[in-house]
Amino acid sequence: MLDTPHTQRWELALEIFNYTFRPCRYAQETIYDYHMDGRPQFEWEFLRQLWILEGDPRIIDYCADCPVNIMGEVEGCKCQVDNLDIFFRALNELVPDSLWTRFPRDGTPAPATQIAALLADLFGLREKLAELTWPVAVPKENGRPYFEPREQNEEGSEPQDEAAPQGPMQFYAWNGEGPPGLIFLNEGYSLYLSRHGILVKPAGQDPIPYVFRRLWREDMGVFGEDSRGEQIGFDVLSGRYPNWGASSESGTELHFESMPANQVFAELLDLLEVYCSIAEEFELGLLIKAPVS
Repeated sequence: MLDTPHTQRWELALEIFNYTFRPCRYAQETIYDYHMDGRPQFEWEFLRQLWILEGDPRIIDYCADCPVNIMGEVEGCKCQVDNLDIFFRALNELVPDSLWTRFPRDGTPAPATQIAALLADLFGLREKLAELTWPVAVPKENGRPYFEPREQNEEGSEPQDEAAPQGPMQFYAWNGEGPPGLIFLNEGYSLYLSRHGILVKPAGQDPIPYVFRRLWREDMGVFGEDSRGEQIGFDVLSGRYPNWGASSESGTELHFESMPANQVFAELLDLLEVYCSIAEEFELGLLIKAPVS
């Protein structure tokens, strides 16, 4: 899922403090110094600052072999996740009876006793969302969508077929709100995505009175097609045509589509499943906090 000017970043984390055998426990419970206002500075906070400011690797020794280090990095028991707000709005509309619609989002941990039910609910969500759709806008070039860059092959592995996409497909997702959501802008135009299509707004003017199902670029300019098949061309404003963040070459397009919701939110579902599985295995809680800067 592509970022927009209003993408929110959330924190997803295991509630690790009841895990007695975590390697970082001693450092998190040992006072290293005191702040000027008298607040204690724990050793873990000190080590984190050394890592961030000086690249001091001592904190890595705690995290490297920790069994709940999901992300394989410093403090890998938590991560930052984009677009969880869109995911929760989609659940409220498509699957309102899901346990995840009631998951706390203010940093309050869901206790370990609830994790098994949340994990089982995730498995059911995949099946339900596969039968439902969510609006998206898909950038394409010569009729083919873009995909996230594939990871480099390890030395000695078989070469990959360059024609076979490996990463997830790139798209903008409708944000689930009533007013159309901004997805891209330049000096001349802003593009918005609604439940019903793509809207184009010239800078300093009212939105163009069309809801487009497709925008495309030809050598002579940029054009749009609405749901009735009517086509219009766009003028150059402030030296710019409408753009959607991909290539500006001839043959590039932006398509409005309805994708299976399990595909739209596949990465989020995968991530939540991994965190829930580890939380269940080690009897930990799980928390979501939004938004983080």
